[in-house]
Amino acid sequence: MKKSSFLNSMFLVLGCLVGLMSCEHEIDFDYPKSETMVVFDGQISNEGVFVRISRTRPIGDNQKGQPINTAQVFIISDDGKEEQLYYDDEKGCYLSASGLVGVPGHSYQMKAVVDDRRFEATSTMQSPAGIDTVYFRWVKILQQRIYFYCVKGTDPYPEERTYYLCRLMRGEELFRWNPRSGRSAVNGYFEYDIPCSTEKEMDEGKDERGKIPLMEGDTISMELMTIDRPCWDYFQSLMVSEGMMSNPITNIKGGAVGIFMAASITRPDAIVFRKEDAVREQ
Repeated sequence: MKKSSFLNSMFLVLGCLVGLMSCEHEIDFDYPKSETMVVFDGQISNEGVFVRISRTRPIGDNQKGQPINTAQVFIISDDGKEEQLYYDDEKGCYLSASGLVGVPGHSYQMKAVVDDRRFEATSTMQSPAGIDTVYFRWVKILQQRIYFYCVKGTDPYPEERTYYLCRLMRGEELFRWNPRSGRSAVNGYFEYDIPCSTEKEMDEGKDERGKIPLMEGDTISMELMTIDRPCWDYFQSLMVSEGMMSNPITNIKGGAVGIFMAASITRPDAIVFRKEDAVREQ
């Protein structure tokens, strides 16, 4: 990948730590509304389905959003199958009793009733990306080393624009997330890089937000999700809204915020970060 791609990557979200996409990582975002709103964090994938529902908190309230455990939640596929989800108190979200998983090429509708209010959203599951290799590399800009997590693989839609969401995990905690879109670079292959930390942040032991940066010996795993355009729009707008304190785009109808998405997830093996093993980008 050309150095210009790394320059572009610098201006993506260094330090975003928003928990989305699993029952263990709930949405933690101050929606700039004075009234309470219903928030959805839902996903169907090749690994299963969950829907988390909560209420927003006012700006200045340090408490987490209030979970809603009394809703009626349904998943309806475009082949006519329908299932009502049950609430799991331990995980704090609605789950499938049948082990429902998503199938690429199918669309899934979520319907929910919360306090007699009706909400719904639809998302189409894409085909999964293939992953050939993952590694760390660095580039020197203004006398400062920037370290990136890099992935190379095969694009499921080489003739079209493909939409991805990448989540990097450090142990059980979300470390970085990043949406990306584009056509495959060469012959159906893509290269995707996530900015992780600067060398200065590593030396100081904290990043610009005071969080622990990528450190020597960290084990990093990745979830690469192929998603549809409306879901990608949500995550793109979420990055922008964090800085501007505005609500992100949502695919939830009925006056709620958040996301319900269908995703094909690919997981490569976890890798350990060591400075001496990182590849230098010329």
